Amino acid sequence: MTTGEYEIEEQTEQSNIRTSLAFIRTIDAEKRTHLAELRTGIGIMTIPMSLLTILIATSNSYSIGEVLGYMVALVASIIFLFLIGGHLVFSSLRKIRGDNVLRNRCDDLSCLIAEFNDHNHD
Repeated sequence: MTTGEYEIEEQTEQSNIRTSLAFIRTIDAEKRTHLAELRTGIGIMTIPMSLLTILIATSNSYSIGEVLGYMVALVASIIFLFLIGGHLVFSSLRKIRGDNVLRNRCDDLSCLIAEFNDHNHD
């Protein structure tokens, strides 16, 4: 192998390593995004619990018959917020699990390089 061929091979290997590390950073960035989505979903799910606590604490101050319309709207909004929060939590957990599988599969740089090369040649 000549010096020029060796330098080209070394540059190609370094380029593959940089690409692999960029891929790992991308996976980690996506995981942070999904964790932020999980945090938001949990925060949204706590709002209905707080509203129910306020309703229970103040239930002696009003007659249910007089505020029934408000109660129905409030319960509907509580259910809606709980469903949105639950959706965010479960979808982010599913995405985090997928990120972990991909990250664990590609802990070895040679795995990343092989997958990258296979993907680029197809």
